[in-house]
Parts: sequence; C-alpha cells; structure tokens
Amino acid sequence: MNCKPIVSFIKKHNDLLANFSYITILQVFVLLAPLITYPYLVRVLGKELYGVVLTAQMLASYATLIIDFGSNSVCAKHVSINRSDKNMLSEIVCSVLCVRGVLFIICFVIYIAIIALIPNFREYFMLFTLTYGLTLNDLLFPQYFFQGIEKMGVITAISITTKIIFISFVFFAVKSQTDYLFVPILYTIGYSIGGLISLYIVFCKYEINFFLPSFGTMMNYVKDSSAIFATELICTIKDKFNYMLVGSCAGMENVVSYDLGLKLNSLVSKPLTIISTVLFPRFAKNRNTKKLKTAIYLSCLIAIVLVILVNIFLDKISFFFLHESIDLVPLRLFLFAPIMLSVSSMISSNLFVAFGFNKYVLYSIVITTIAYVFSLIFLFFTNSLNSIYSFIYLALISYFTEFLYRVYTARKLFKKIK
Repeated sequence: MNCKPIVSFIKKHNDLLANFSYITILQVFVLLAPLITYPYLVRVLGKELYGVVLTAQMLASYATLIIDFGSNSVCAKHVSINRSDKNMLSEIVCSVLCVRGVLFIICFVIYIAIIALIPNFREYFMLFTLTYGLTLNDLLFPQYFFQGIEKMGVITAISITTKIIFISFVFFAVKSQTDYLFVPILYTIGYSIGGLISLYIVFCKYEINFFLPSFGTMMNYVKDSSAIFATELICTIKDKFNYMLVGSCAGMENVVSYDLGLKLNSLVSKPLTIISTVLFPRFAKNRNTKKLKTAIYLSCLIAIVLVILVNIFLDKISFFFLHESIDLVPLRLFLFAPIMLSVSSMISSNLFVAFGFNKYVLYSIVITTIAYVFSLIFLFFTNSLNSIYSFIYLALISYFTEFLYRVYTARKLFKKIK
C-alpha cells in the first residue's frame, strides 16, 4: 500500500489537523463535562431540585450569550487575517475584553433583578446568584484568539485540566440535597481559573499589549458581530425559553428529560460544530465554494450516521442518566434536529459569516423566530402545551424552517459567487 499521499497530506495540512484535534478535544470536553456529573446529581438531588439547578444554568446562559456578543465567531476571522500584525491583535483582544467586561456588569444587574422579581427564582436566590459565576468563562476565555492563530494545543490542555479537577470535586462535595450550592461554586472556580491562565498566556507569551481602546473602535467590533449576536441570542431564547415552558406547563421533572434531549442533540452535533470551527479560518481566507459544498455534504452524512448510532443505544443511554425507563419517542423525534443543523450551521458559519454575508444569518433567524412564535401560539390556543411532545415539535419546526431558508439562500449565493 502506497502511504506517500497520506503522509504528504498530513505534512501539508499539519496545522489544520492539529488545530482540529485540539478543538475536538476541547469541544467534546465542554459537552461531556456536565454529563459526567449528570446521573450522579439526578440521583442525589432528585429530578425536581436538579431541574431547578438546570433552570438556573439556563438563565445564566442568556447572560453568557450577551457577554460573548458573537465575538468568538466573528473575531476569530479578524485574528486569522491579522495574525502577523501585533498591533491589530492587541486591538482585537483588548476591544473584546473591554466590551465583555461592560456587558458582564450590565447583565449581572439585570440578572439579579430577574431573580428578585420571579417568586420561584427568589426562593433559590443564592443558587441563582452563584450560578452567574459560570459567565466568567465567557468573560475571560479568548477562544477566538487561539482559534484564529490556529494554536489550540496548550490552551486546550489548561482549560480541560482546570475544569475537570473542580468538576470532579462535585462527587466529593455533593452528598445530599442540602449540598446543591456546591454545584455552581465548583463549576465557577474551575471555569474561572482556566480563563485567567489563558489570558496570561495571551498577554505574556504572545506579547499582546493591553490598552483601553476608544469607544468607536470597540463599537466597530460590536457592530461587526451584531448579526451573529442577534442570531445566537434569538436561537438561545427559543431553545432555553422552552425550559421554563416545560417546567411550568408539563412539570419540573420533565425539564430534566427535555434537557437530556438537548444534550443528546449537542452530543451528535458537536463533531460537526468542530469541523465547522476548524475550517472557518480557511474559508474566511480562501473562499473556496467547491470545498465548502463538500464539507456540507460530509457534515450531513456524519450527522445521519451518528443519529442512527444514538438511536440504537438510546434506551441504555437514557436509563444511565435518568435511572429509570422513560418514553423514548420524544427523544427519537428530537434527534432529527442534528441532521438539519449539520447543514444549516455549516452554511451559516462557513458561507454566510466567512464569506461576509452576515445579514443572511440574521434574516434566517428572523424567519425562524416567526415560525416559532406562530407555532407556539397555535399550541397555546389548542391547549397542547401540557406535553413534552409539543415542545419537541416546536423545536423541530424551528430547525426545519431555518434549514429550508439557509439551503435556499446558499444555492443562490453559490451561483452568484461563481
């Protein structure tokens, strides 16, 4: 067997393959980290109390999205383009860090106000307040920088090591329902230390100079990221809003089941997200439509294979995490989502954003949101919101609408780019 072509390919794309490996490890860990403690916390805290913990994490996730303001997606492109310009890199890093800092403070004030106003949240005031600490990861961790310069090795090791140490403490600290506050405390410490070390590397090893950028400079990055930010915000509102609806309409114990469905979707989608993330800097620089089409088809094929595999073992997977047998049909229906997302996400990131058509990302989400709202209104007036099935259908309708619009728009853009 002639191995020379393989060896030649590896040497030619060594940086790309290395970056892919490191991002894969990091993203898989970020996905699996909550799953490591998932079955243990369900058993110790019970489905109802753990449902409250998940609801607190859901509320904090709104803040993390605002604090990031789409910078991880868009600023990786700026770093990739300006990787040899130390002054521009300093401007990018400092602008992102300052904007995130301002948004972190604003979100905290709003976050506390929400907790104080909602009785169910106010009852667990300390839990919700401590859970806000999870946003420190998004404030501090400069993934966009390391992704842009395609140097994810050391930062991946540091991030995983610090997080896994403190996540493992959950098994020792949480022994009964009264220990539930240790969950956000330990997660926050692990995430914060990893972020601080990564910033130290950015400013010391890569000699990035810290300075306070002008308001206009910071706003330029905010405006450039606005379409992606709006897209991610609307998507998260739709997905996370279902948490509250499921809890209030179908019972808090169903929040855990719905959350498991989302986590399985993320598990299947994660390899595709990694592929998209790694290829993003290359498509941003080269704008190769032929290779992009290949990547889209390959992502869809991988998604189909992974969905089939998860479905085969779904009964064992669900029992492992929930410690009881449940109706698997909602989860099987939910698993159609990654197939649609494999295509629409690749188009969004590596065509719309990488090629400079950011507005189409926002347009697709506006259309998707309209479909979501009308579907929700229909379910409300037909008194169908008392079942987890309704929320699965609601999610699938949104994903399908997004899929159709992005595929239609992509076909038009491919013809235009030619």
